[in-house]
Amino acid sequence: MDDLVVRGVRAAGSAEITRLTALRDEFRAAGAEHLAEKLSTLVNAIADGDRAAAPALMRAVTTFRLFDRMLTLDVAKAMLTPPTEPTAEGEE
Repeated sequence: MDDLVVRGVRAAGSAEITRLTALRDEFRAAGAEHLAEKLSTLVNAIADGDRAAAPALMRAVTTFRLFDRMLTLDVAKAMLTPPTEPTAEGEE
């Protein structure tokens, strides 16, 4: 998507659409429907030559960057949190 931000959505060819479609399908298979929906909107707008393609690209980029930051924070928190001690049966 960063390539599209720099070059513009009108420069997107079939290779970019194929990559975005594959990425969308991967997110859908992983259960990340919200991310897949943003990519579907973007792919459809690019394929239709719709003027809404540029705003759709910006929304998708923003969504993915937020997702990346949230995921990074969750992983960092898990790494910095000390492990809990397992308790023996019958103890509380």
